[in-house]
Amino acid sequence: MGLTLTLTVGAALLAAWLDLRLANLRPKTPTQSLTHALISVLALVGSAGLLGLIYGIPQIAFLIVVLAVLLPALVYALLAGWWMMRALAELTGFAGR
Repeated sequence: MGLTLTLTVGAALLAAWLDLRLANLRPKTPTQSLTHALISVLALVGSAGLLGLIYGIPQIAFLIVVLAVLLPALVYALLAGWWMMRALAELTGFAGR
């Protein structure tokens, strides 16, 4: 439980930092935001599938794979989710409030 929470909070902080740091690389249209969201879901499902396939290897190797595969996919999914929420806020008019 501790690693799961730490990994998720760390990924959220990394995604927030990337969103602020690389603001000029944000998707320009809602379609681009939706595309990023769909790709990030596929990346997250693929990384979870890979972890399921390699389950049973030594613990340190499994942790390395978690940090090398799952963490970037989780960061990208959170970042794409924020981009999608920003696009939806702009479409509905909540962005100016």
